[in-house]
Amino acid sequence: MTEGAASRAGWSQGLPGTYRAAVVVPARFDTHVDETACARKLNGFDAGGRRCFVRHDHTACVDTFDIDEFPLTVAVRHERRTAWRLQSGQWLMSVDRIERLDSCAPRVVNETWLAATEAQLGL
Repeated sequence: MTEGAASRAGWSQGLPGTYRAAVVVPARFDTHVDETACARKLNGFDAGGRRCFVRHDHTACVDTFDIDEFPLTVAVRHERRTAWRLQSGQWLMSVDRIERLDSCAPRVVNETWLAATEAQLGL
């Protein structure tokens, strides 16, 4: 599946069912990957070119050493922020966070809320 096809198929993943009819559907997508920061951002734009969807994935890593003192990088936290613009102009934001990835008991946090403006998203 190409990047564009995957974006079109998965942009509504995580969208609460009660909001499916209220969101602006993206017409095109743009992706930015920053491998050094372990981050990926997917933006969706409506037919008029305004951003109506954003998904930002980021994994926090630390450099450490294994038992034999060989250097390695360990993922310790992953966060996915997804936002959809509603037809009302407000934004619906969903944050999925997994903390303590390096432990036997990772902590999962899920939050969803409405933002009045795109600037309040911090994306």
